[in-house]
Amino acid sequence: MKPMQLDFHQSPRSTPWLGLALVVVAVIALLWVMTRLDISDQARQQLDAREDEISWQRRRLDEARNKEQKEAPSNAKVLAAHQAQQQAIGPVLAVLEQTWLPTVAYTRIELASTEHLIKLDLEAKTLADALALVDRLGSTKGVKTVSLSRHNLRASDPFHPVQVNLDIVWEPQR
Repeated sequence: MKPMQLDFHQSPRSTPWLGLALVVVAVIALLWVMTRLDISDQARQQLDAREDEISWQRRRLDEARNKEQKEAPSNAKVLAAHQAQQQAIGPVLAVLEQTWLPTVAYTRIELASTEHLIKLDLEAKTLADALALVDRLGSTKGVKTVSLSRHNLRASDPFHPVQVNLDIVWEPQR
């Protein structure tokens, strides 16, 4: 092994330009990273602005489409339902009023104007009274069909009325 020579009085040789070069390279790298961050931040802001613009345009288009659909029905089924709802139900209720009998009490009247259907629940003193009402309704102008869905005798009531459910289909007015 070779003996080691240590001289503590000798001034160390330094290269000051190497440290300066490293500092310059670090500053350049820092500036490059900062510019890249600024560029990516600007790109993100532009992308956000474009996304906002696209969502605003899409919202405007959807509102215009919804407004257009509200103004003009999109298909024949919607148009038919709309026209059926616009028809007056006064004549239909007038038919019920004209055919009413004093021995009959209407307990529920449900109108479905799109199907031209009336579901009628009633109570009559006897089954004959209920069938007489069915006959009167069936012979009335403007009524297509009258069908007796269900009937039963109410035993809990002392007068024993008959409960009847009718389905009445009427002809649409033109």
